[in-house]
Amino acid sequence: MSTIEATMSMMEAMPEDARIKVMEYAQKLFTSRKPANPFVSLTTEQILSDLDKAHKQIEEGKGVSADAAMAEMGRRHGFI
Repeated sequence: MSTIEATMSMMEAMPEDARIKVMEYAQKLFTSRKPANPFVSLTTEQILSDLDKAHKQIEEGKGVSADAAMAEMGRRHGFI
């Protein structure tokens, strides 16, 4: 399945109000004067600090497997 096919499949599974929010967000991306990238650039120090925090959380047993995280996001956003 291609990326566009997977995206369309997810969109079809979403409730109508969620699809409208996605459409409105996409329209804002095309009409905004701001850059489309919503992510702030991080310094090397910030990235290493975040990784250190993540490693500590995993050591403390607070980590979640990627499969569990994806399943939870799917349930939360109506994909499952």
